[in-house]
Amino acid sequence: MATIILVSILIGLIFAPLGCFVLWKRYVYFGDGLAHASMLALAISVIAGLPIIYAGIVNTLLFALLVFKVKTKSGNNAAIGMTSSIMISLALIVADIFPGRFNFNSMFFGDIITATSEDVFRLCIILGVTSLFLVIAFRQLILTILSRDIAHSRGIRVKLLEFLFLSILSFAVIATIKIVGALLVTSMILIPAMIARLTSNTPIMMIWLAIFFAGAMNLSGVLLSLYADLPFAPIVILCGGVIYLVTYVAMNSFSFKR
Repeated sequence: MATIILVSILIGLIFAPLGCFVLWKRYVYFGDGLAHASMLALAISVIAGLPIIYAGIVNTLLFALLVFKVKTKSGNNAAIGMTSSIMISLALIVADIFPGRFNFNSMFFGDIITATSEDVFRLCIILGVTSLFLVIAFRQLILTILSRDIAHSRGIRVKLLEFLFLSILSFAVIATIKIVGALLVTSMILIPAMIARLTSNTPIMMIWLAIFFAGAMNLSGVLLSLYADLPFAPIVILCGGVIYLVTYVAMNSFSFKR
């Protein structure tokens, strides 16, 4: 149980700040596209005999690179949609060529019970890399979000910065797919940031509140999942939805009274 709680905390700490930047930079569709494209990672893992994490790294780099190259001509959502569709199609073709060797259900729905000490170690590394990147590049990222032209004029390498951000987000998603599942990982990223946006006035405040709400959402979901024998990811999302609705009503009521 300690491993499960620790994993849920680490997921919240990783996804909460990333979710804020995903909202600010309008990369909402990216996590969803990558999650579905991760089916190709499973196919690579089975065919090449690689551990899923190594296949996931190959899959992640391929996805991020393709999206980054295509989006300059076609836009973010179009690039993500095309890239994820191609990678899903490849996975389905491989699955048809090698029938009976794939279990895509585990990728779709995930299961926190399968979390191990190796997953904890991996998530700790991702948390460290994510934290270091955001601390070093925070001002540059905010300036890039406000104006790419001004960022360029200040000497910021905008394309490199965006590629690094997308790569870190990609690794975070692929590392949690087997725990959260491809269908719900985007909601795990976005909901804490969405709640925080209702109650914050500055970027820093929004990030700290997102971390707080992610912790509340994930811990309540873990407890309900364990004691009520409910699937982890869906109940966490429901907890997040309840927190969002309560916060929304509370903030609207406060604004109305003022």
